[in-house]
Amino acid sequence: MTTPPPQGQNPYGQPQGGAPYPPQQGVPQQPYPAFNQGAPVPPPQPQRRPIKTYLRGAAVVLGLIVIAGGWWASRDDADTAAVGDCLKVASSSSDRMEVVDCSSSEAESKVIKKIDGHFTQISAETECRKVEGATGFYAETGKGEDFLFCTKSP
Repeated sequence: MTTPPPQGQNPYGQPQGGAPYPPQQGVPQQPYPAFNQGAPVPPPQPQRRPIKTYLRGAAVVLGLIVIAGGWWASRDDADTAAVGDCLKVASSSSDRMEVVDCSSSEAESKVIKKIDGHFTQISAETECRKVEGATGFYAETGKGEDFLFCTKSP
């Protein structure tokens, strides 16, 4: 049979209350140990950015280049032409026209009248027959603004 420990004593032999360990002789008591006291602290190292950050930036730049290239390529499209401009069949697609210099050997037709609106093959031909000097036409539909050019040889 075991006897219970006397009242007020810790059964595990540790002192109650106060510090969990008895203080050691010659060592000052500090709540946290002091590291590098008196030594200069090195500056923090810059954190490296993950590769995804650079890839996102590259994708944005590439997207802007593509947009700018599309604008650059379309700056001579027929939708920028006005009366008096000359046109040629675009090299990228046989049904598209682009603006060229009228003194160029590439000039195939000259715009003599521009009419806004949607035109079919038959209605475009009918409309341009009414224009004096017109020998051909070019109608553009579906790419924003719809229009018809009545043309003649340059």
